[in-house]
Amino acid sequence: MEAHPDHTALLHILAIYQVHWLYILRNIIPMSGEPGAFWIVTAPMPNFDEIATINISGHEVPLPAYWKIVDLVAQGKREEDIVKLVTQHTGARTLKVVTDVVKSVVENQRHIDTTSTPSSSSRLSLPFARPKRVSAYRAARIAARRDLEAAEQKFKSAKDQEKKLLNNAIALTRERERLEKKNMTTDERRQTLSAIEDEMKVVLRRHKEVEAQVEYAKTLTVIHRASLA
Repeated sequence: MEAHPDHTALLHILAIYQVHWLYILRNIIPMSGEPGAFWIVTAPMPNFDEIATINISGHEVPLPAYWKIVDLVAQGKREEDIVKLVTQHTGARTLKVVTDVVKSVVENQRHIDTTSTPSSSSRLSLPFARPKRVSAYRAARIAARRDLEAAEQKFKSAKDQEKKLLNNAIALTRERERLEKKNMTTDERRQTLSAIEDEMKVVLRRHKEVEAQVEYAKTLTVIHRASLA
């Protein structure tokens, strides 16, 4: 997979600054052939974006990175495979930091699996108290996902309406073509043609409205996907 320009620039920063913490962000670029892929981005201190973090083995790990690693563990990925996956993007000099973080997360999840009772929730829980800012961060992520789902549904609905209107326009065009071959009086032909033209105007006007709805829903989808990056 070809390196993203922003990713390349951030990797260049590693040659200047010491790595202190990790970001793991989901790749939401529409043209990506791997919808489940993610970027691992490294950056120096301080945390300019004020992203909620959690201390793992002495390293301040942003919550998106932590939960991504937890998800990989829950999927049954081996510890060494997760480390390898991360360092493929961050480089060999981050190996110790990545190994420490991944090892700690894996051990933590094993502890949870052996000490906690079964839960209907699919989200693994932390066995320690988290700051309020972390809870606020998770709540914001959940709200953003709901907004994205709603925007995607609006986009799908608008596209379905657009397709239906286009089919209606095609049907009216064909009906007008068949009218030329029908045996009818001049008045009958004129009245029928006028009715078809009026109906076509309604369809085209409605199509213009739906087209605007499609563009609006598309914009909302892009915005909400970006908010989850």
